Amino acid sequence: MQVFRLSLIVEIGLLSSLIIAGSGCSNASPAKAPPQTETQNNSDQEAETAAASTTEPAASQPAEPAAANTEVKVPAKPVTPATVADAEQVLDLETFPLPAGTKMQSPRRMAALSYSVDGSLKDILDFNVQELTKRGWKEVAGTRREGPYTGADFTNGDFHLNLSVMQPAPNMPVSVTFARYGNVALTSLPVPAGAKQLYAFPATIMYTTEAPVEKTAAECRELMLKAGWTPYGSAGTTAYYRQNAVLVLANVMSAPGQGGKTAITYTSNLLSLDLPAFPEAIDFRYTDMTTEISFDTNSTPKEVTDFYRKELASAGWKATTDEPVAIDWKKLTIFRKPDQEMITVTTSDFEGRTRVRIDYQTAAEVAEEELRAYVEAGRKATYRKGEKPEVSIVTPDSKTVQQDQPYSLRMPVKQGTANAVATAVVDALTAAGWSGKTPAKAPVFRTWMLQKGEAQIWVIATEPTKADSWVAVTGAGVTFKPSQP
Repeated sequence: MQVFRLSLIVEIGLLSSLIIAGSGCSNASPAKAPPQTETQNNSDQEAETAAASTTEPAASQPAEPAAANTEVKVPAKPVTPATVADAEQVLDLETFPLPAGTKMQSPRRMAALSYSVDGSLKDILDFNVQELTKRGWKEVAGTRREGPYTGADFTNGDFHLNLSVMQPAPNMPVSVTFARYGNVALTSLPVPAGAKQLYAFPATIMYTTEAPVEKTAAECRELMLKAGWTPYGSAGTTAYYRQNAVLVLANVMSAPGQGGKTAITYTSNLLSLDLPAFPEAIDFRYTDMTTEISFDTNSTPKEVTDFYRKELASAGWKATTDEPVAIDWKKLTIFRKPDQEMITVTTSDFEGRTRVRIDYQTAAEVAEEELRAYVEAGRKATYRKGEKPEVSIVTPDSKTVQQDQPYSLRMPVKQGTANAVATAVVDALTAAGWSGKTPAKAPVFRTWMLQKGEAQIWVIATEPTKADSWVAVTGAGVTFKPSQP
């Protein structure tokens, strides 16, 4: 099963399930998607709804809809599926402006953004529409929805996205979700001969055919592979295919509401990371918001690790060890890039198979994880016998000093000043008798490790390109007192 960014199971998902099941639908494409109905119990219908509702499309019909039961028109001119770098140049949701008081609902990613904020629905909607417009995005006419579940579709060249803004009640926070579809026109994707287009939206398209389900699914797979798409997992009747940073979901199933014909539904999503899929993966899952892969396989842990060593090396990743590191019942292989990003491949035995988890972290997230490890070391040190001497920590040029624990503090600083602030902290500690080596310069974060007797202090300076700069100081066996130089 594939896990996608947050979006409402509305309109197109309902349209797909109703058309397939034949619940109150004619054979013509409706001008508007039908209202919400009860979820179907049939597992295939549920799989179709999930596949077709990974985004929230327009409520109104496109200007030139294809009539049902007509031959497919000449497909749109094929374009090369965007790479992560291509998509980032058009829009990077990791750096997209946020309203004051925003609370993140998940990690920020280039192609995934979901947050909540207090305010009026109209004000938050207007804020996001204005920011998109500044960046060259145009609202698609007729796609604006009204009411507590509002939003619209936008285009920028070949790229499409959906903005959903929800406020179920006036006293509730406003939830905002961006869903990026990529740059591939779904009408350009291959379908078996004789398939007829039933409807088309920017992120989903449906066809019907007289051919049996099994034969149609096999033909769709063969056509997608021939067109350069790589298998990227599956769930029920839906197969996933990736090319660069664009993901296409191909659902093939019986459609009782269409006279027993076979329905073919293609939907698309944009991925924030181009991670390879292991060829022999079982139950392959990718979550874009956390950029995490998980799967089982009958292959050995070595075969899995060797595959990723080879595949990731071609993208500039380098393993930090020659062999996996054993921790308890798991084996870890860590890959890094010069810009301090990190990928961790974890394997373990599970019921006779190899269970695999692959985690990607930005450099800023690696710095945060390193800080958490030092804070935990400081917490454990509080149980040591003996006094915890007070250490003065200078806080030059910091905006504020955040100190939740006596042995740890954090200072948000101006962009570009983190290394200078950290150096001032370290120089003051060195003058007070602490010793340690100066770390090498790094693109995003640096860590100083200082010692005095049995006590330790770690100073981290972080200068991420897509987040705020900060300096953190954590100690084991000490307490801190902030002071101005």
